[in-house]
Amino acid sequence: MNPIRIHLLLGLVWLIAGMALGEHMGRTGDHSQMPTHAHAMLVGGVLPVLWALVYRAFGLAQGLLAWIQTGLHHVGSLVMIIALYFYYGPMSRDEALGPVLGVSAMLVIAATVLMLVLALRARTSD
Repeated sequence: MNPIRIHLLLGLVWLIAGMALGEHMGRTGDHSQMPTHAHAMLVGGVLPVLWALVYRAFGLAQGLLAWIQTGLHHVGSLVMIIALYFYYGPMSRDEALGPVLGVSAMLVIAATVLMLVLALRARTSD
């Protein structure tokens, strides 16, 4: 397993989960989980698929930074989406989930900064 495959597979899993949540909201008429759905689709799904394509196009999938970027993104996404689900759910405890959401957002931001570092360090034939 390498960062490309991990990003692609987990991204597709989150896209399916986000679609299922969207279908559930449509079927029940309860759209209270719209922010969770959006984050599952974009942060959980679209970004990792994009990262997989960038890794593949620029040959970035080697080295410790690639593994750190992959781990930070997926841990941050998992924590963020689960916290959002509870935050917008009926048993919400806003004061407890706020810090969790903040930390998870910082993990995803750090993963994106690492992707920028990897892209800047990439050797291209341009």
